[in-house]
Amino acid sequence: MVYGGGLRKPLKVVVFNAVLYNEDYIKDPDKHLDTLFGSPVYRSDTFSFEHTSYYVPEMGENLKKYFAGYDLFIFPDEIKNLKLSTVDLERSFMVGGKRLLNVDPGYVALEKVVAASTKNFSHRIYIGSNIYADLQLFRKKGKYRSLPWTFFDYKLDFVLKFFDNMRRNLL
Repeated sequence: MVYGGGLRKPLKVVVFNAVLYNEDYIKDPDKHLDTLFGSPVYRSDTFSFEHTSYYVPEMGENLKKYFAGYDLFIFPDEIKNLKLSTVDLERSFMVGGKRLLNVDPGYVALEKVVAASTKNFSHRIYIGSNIYADLQLFRKKGKYRSLPWTFFDYKLDFVLKFFDNMRRNLL
């Protein structure tokens, strides 16, 4: 509990990636992320990304996604640097101006899950360097809860378990 005013240093958070890729072109995204994040210590199941066609015009039809968590502890504002690095990585996999890899780093704090984004929206907070913080989940009464804008795949049971594992790693 916080009482009174004054400045407080934020607690460190633990890093994850939401990794979306075209399986026809990229077989093992983790090997390309290793230099930036290290090897995952937690990884969700890989699933077909079929609940929306948003990325199909750019990335193609055979899209897969998973969440990877790392033993990488940072202060919350450092997520923007990781997002900038993943934007560069995504560019290196572009073919004909289209991405085949989309990596959205984020962090798990004790009370929330936040993704980094290059896109502004009403609920996203600008954190510098053209990057926004996007609150996806908050914790209440011992479990993660979604918000009206929470991405569909962040609400899946096995993904919520992934975030619980990440939170335990943070503790």
